[in-house]
Amino acid sequence: MCLLCEKSFSQIEIHGVTTLVTDGIKSDSVNLSPNKEFENRIKLKPIDKSGNRVEIRFYEHETLSSTKDLKVLELKGDSWTGTQYKESNYPKIRIKKFELVAQNGFEELVKLLLQNNLTRLPSQEELSLKMKKYAMLNGKRVEKAIQTTDGQSYTVEFKIGDKYRVYIFHNPDTYSSFYDDVQELKDFVAIKNIFETELKRK
Repeated sequence: MCLLCEKSFSQIEIHGVTTLVTDGIKSDSVNLSPNKEFENRIKLKPIDKSGNRVEIRFYEHETLSSTKDLKVLELKGDSWTGTQYKESNYPKIRIKKFELVAQNGFEELVKLLLQNNLTRLPSQEELSLKMKKYAMLNGKRVEKAIQTTDGQSYTVEFKIGDKYRVYIFHNPDTYSSFYDDVQELKDFVAIKNIFETELKRK
């Protein structure tokens, strides 16, 4: 059974998931991942150098503790694997590795991610023109501002065929609630929730 078949130069079929037209996936020309030092520590190749035809990485960075939590989905041959790298800094800095399983199967998990536009989202900074909210103050239209203090950022890195992307969101739950008309923020929150709820340690 073919789990992943290259149908042409522009399509990749993931059996049980979907057929991806890779010509429609925007690819980065330079890998600007903020996680290269962490990847060196765990001996993980940069996403653009991955030997897997499909690989998805989801990083959570906690600013206050300066720690990272990485979840990796890899299609190796005809089977999926899931891995978590959990960093802690007390009582000393260490990174623990765990095998992950998808509660409803990796095929369903990847399907959910694609349905929420995993391959199409920009970085949050590219949404600045959309992230505007206004109110009337003393008869004048003024822009409402939001401040965040929880200090969480997330990075998605993926490679599908010969295309790869890296994009970053900061405090997506807070911004999505405030700018509730920005669909990209809602999509990223959905992606974050999928990684948090659908994967469990084996």
